[in-house]
Order: sequence, then C-alpha cells, then structure tokens
Amino acid sequence: MSEPTLNFHVQTNISQFKIPNELIKKNFKTIQKLIEKQRKQLTEDVTKIKKNSKLPNELKLEMIRKVIKNFESFQKKLKVAIERDQELQSRIIARIDHLAQLKDYCLSQDQAPNGSTSKIDSKETSPNEDSGTTNGNGNGNGNGNGNELIEDNDSSTVKNSKEASSTPAVKDENDRYLNLHDPNLMNWYRDQTNLLIIDYLIKSNSGSGENIGLVLLKSLSESNPKYKKLIDYDLFEGFNKVYVSIMEKHDLSLVIAWFNENRNFLKKANSNLEFEINYCKFLSLIEKGDVNEAIKFSNANLSPYGNKSNYSENDLTNHTNNFARMKEIGGLLIYLALQDRTNSILSNTDNILKVKNDKRIAFSSSMLVNSPRYHEYQKLLSDERWESLSRCFIENFTNLYGISKNYPIFVYLSAGLSSLKTKSCYHNIENTIFRKGSSDDMVDGETTNKSNGTENIYKKDLAVLTNKKYRGPNQYYKLLNKINNCPVCSPELFKLSRNLPYAELITNIFDNPFKLPNGNIYPFDKLLNPSETYLSEKNTLLRMGKIKDPLTREIFLIDNCVRVYPA
Repeated sequence: MSEPTLNFHVQTNISQFKIPNELIKKNFKTIQKLIEKQRKQLTEDVTKIKKNSKLPNELKLEMIRKVIKNFESFQKKLKVAIERDQELQSRIIARIDHLAQLKDYCLSQDQAPNGSTSKIDSKETSPNEDSGTTNGNGNGNGNGNGNELIEDNDSSTVKNSKEASSTPAVKDENDRYLNLHDPNLMNWYRDQTNLLIIDYLIKSNSGSGENIGLVLLKSLSESNPKYKKLIDYDLFEGFNKVYVSIMEKHDLSLVIAWFNENRNFLKKANSNLEFEINYCKFLSLIEKGDVNEAIKFSNANLSPYGNKSNYSENDLTNHTNNFARMKEIGGLLIYLALQDRTNSILSNTDNILKVKNDKRIAFSSSMLVNSPRYHEYQKLLSDERWESLSRCFIENFTNLYGISKNYPIFVYLSAGLSSLKTKSCYHNIENTIFRKGSSDDMVDGETTNKSNGTENIYKKDLAVLTNKKYRGPNQYYKLLNKINNCPVCSPELFKLSRNLPYAELITNIFDNPFKLPNGNIYPFDKLLNPSETYLSEKNTLLRMGKIKDPLTREIFLIDNCVRVYPA
C-alpha cells in the first residue's frame, strides 16, 4: 500500500484544471470574434460617413450617434467577457492554492518512511472471524475466483480503480510524504470529500426539479466561499438543462443552440450530433402527422448524410449507421402512407361499395399495416430516439471539456474498496450458503437426516438465503446476529463494489489449515475438536470419518479435505 505523497495528489487533481482551461480558450475566442466584428463594423460606418460628404449634417450626426451606441454596446459585451475571463482565472488560482496547502502538511525528511509501502496488519479480521474462515488464497470465506462478469457501465470504473490502486510510488527527489496525523490535513481531506460529493450530486441530476448538488454547494459556501471556485457548477447546470430538455421535454432548441455554439469543435471531432438532431426533428414531424413537411425537411437536412463523400475517412462508421437509419425512416413513410390510405377508405362511407368491389386493395394494405415489419418501423417513433440523442450529446460534451465519463468519487471509492474486498465479503456466489438447494445436511451432494433436533437459522431462513431479492448485505448479517462494519458489504456501496477485483492480501493463516470441498478453510484442530453445542453430533460424525462446516453446516468426508499452504 503506497504512502500518500504530494505528487500523487497533484496527479489525481489535474483533471479539475481542464474545464476552466477550455472555458478560458472558448471565452478568448469569443472576445476575438467580438473585437473583429466591431472593428469591421466601425470601419465600414466611418468610411460610409467620410465618402458621403454631401450628406446633411443632421444625418451625419445621426449616423455618428448610431456608431457611438453600437460601440457602447460592444463595450458592455466586452466587459462581460473580460469579467468572465477573470472569474475563470480565479478558479484556476483557487485550485492551485488549494493543492499548495498540502506543502504545509508534509513530513520532514527525517520523518519520511524509508520505503514506499507501509506494512499491513496481518491480523485483519472479517465478519466471519469467529468461524475461523479464510479462503484458498488467504483472502476470506469461500472458493470464489473473483472473475465475476463486469457490466459495461462499470468496466471503466473498475479499470480506473486498478490504475489508481496500482500506481507506483513516485521517486521524484522533490516529492514529499504527507503527515496523516496532521489535523489540518484531515480537514483538507474533509473538504475534498465534500467537493467529490457535490460534484457527484450536480452531475447525476437527471430531473427537472431542484438540483440537490447546487443546494448543498450553496449551503457549504456560506461557511467556506472557496467551494464555488473549486467546482465548475455553472457548466454542469447548463448541461443538465440541455439534458432535461431532451429527455423530458423532447425539446431540441437548447441542444441546437449548444451545437451551433460549439460547431467548429464538433466538426473537427467528426461528431454525429447534427444528424441525431435532424433525425429527431424529422420523426417529431412524422409524429405530429405533418408528413409533407417531414419529407421536405428530409430532403434538405437528412439526404446529404447518405452521400459518402460528405464524410471524412475517419468518419465512415457514422456514414454506415446513418445510412441504415435513413433507410428505416424511408420504409416508415411507405407504411404510414399505406395506413393513411386504408384508414381514409374505411372511414369514408361513400367508398364502402368500392372497398367491397376491390377487396385486393383493402386486404393488401391491411396485411402490410398489420405485419410485424410495420410494428418495427413504429418503434422508430418511441423514446429511443431521444435516448440516442442524449447519449450522443453526453459523449460530445465530455469530449469537448475533457471530462471523465466516470464520477471521480466512484474512482476513489473503487480504488479503496478493491484494497479492502476479500472473499469473505458478501460477494462470493460460489459459497453454498448462497446457492439454491442448499440445506443443513448435505454429504457430497446427498441429503441426510439430522442427527439431532437442533434448529439453526440456515434451515429456518433457507428461502431468504436462496432468494436473490434478499441477498442484501444487511439480511445476511442479521441472520448471523452480527453487525456489518465492512464498507464493501454496506448497502450504500454494495452495487459499486460487486464487480471490483479482490484485494491481493496475505492474511493470517491458522496452523495446519485444511480446505473443505465447498472452498472454506479452517484450522484442522477446530474441525476435530467438538464444541459444547455440537459435542455429540461431532463425535458421531468423526466416528463415521466425516466433519461438519461450522459456517454452512455442510457435512463432508475427511478424506475429501485437502491441506493448503499460503501463497
């Protein structure tokens, strides 16, 4: 486990400088365009006044007043842009000062540890300590191999956590170790934790209601105003407005304005956002029943996306996908035309005789409208198109400002949880206690009768243990009459930690450890020496050459147990 160093914190906080840096560049370009536009306009106005010397003085005076008015308007806009630039610069300065505080919380050279790693206490215990359980690698209860399937939305978080936890110690001579006993450093970490929580709450807001992250930021800023300098809350507030307008209001005005504002960058990045916007707008016109207007809009705004020459060599994937989607909406128009034709014929009483005389037309149209293919085209009018647009917007937004797609707090938590997670945590699905069909008395897969009338929680609550909806960590520890002090097994972090790798720890191995067929490991003496509760039962089993797992209550032949050694 690496000691926290000054350079480590600098490296992990580099990302917070990307957004203000990009905003400063963007604002600077805005100022340049504003000055260039005003210079050009002023030159034209002055030249126009000079060339027309025969104009009446009153008209010239009116033109000069107009020039002055335009210049005053330019000054106001320029002042706002300059204030914006100063605000962004103050954010960078505040963040530098925030990191610079760590210099005061460093150890002196004589206090610094000799190595880059600290020793880990070999007597770490788990919630199952009273059973003396550990696994084949010395990492806890069960025989799980830790190779659980990782969901797509969690895979990048797990990857980042591995990188964060496996970062080698910095060997820079100027690097210094932090004094973890300094109370001021603990206050700094507390502020950093608050920032991570605020950042998560602001970014994760996906509703039109009040953003709880902004409420928390406002509350904490009253006692510590620097919080507003350390988070780009206004940028994410604007992001949330655009996102909500897409997903809830199905309004394209804000995303169109955002696209026009960042058109140059999106064009260089081969963004497909413009097609997504036009695609949604076209289907919205179809949904309203304005088919003729939709066709005109398609010819003007969607047809160019079918031409391969309009794409760069690095953007051919978008061409393939867009062309396929354009063919689908073409089929949708045909089916809608057939549906309208059939409906108009059937709804017009004057044409009933025609329908009866020409049943082929009505029948063929009805067959097409009721075909499975038509229902597939109807799915194009579902909310999937808005979800696709929102995903494209999020991807372009994060690329523009260099924002990680993972919440920073998740990366930190994943790194910490992966260093704590052992196979004794409530994540080992290989353990027979969590497997359907497990019971008290299993001898190599065969059910036997109980040797006594002792009833235990595993038999009594078998339905709870084997039902996935009750597989929450609290339920497990409640049945064991224990209190959960493990962050990995906590209800709040259970979902985040379930796909993380197990910690590579070497924990205390009991003398003469033996592994049972279910994967649990115990000291052999504990298995042979009967306790007062199960004295008669154990003596009976030992005479039969069998032993009982103290945790799962499963019975195995002694010959099937294997001596294991720490790796």
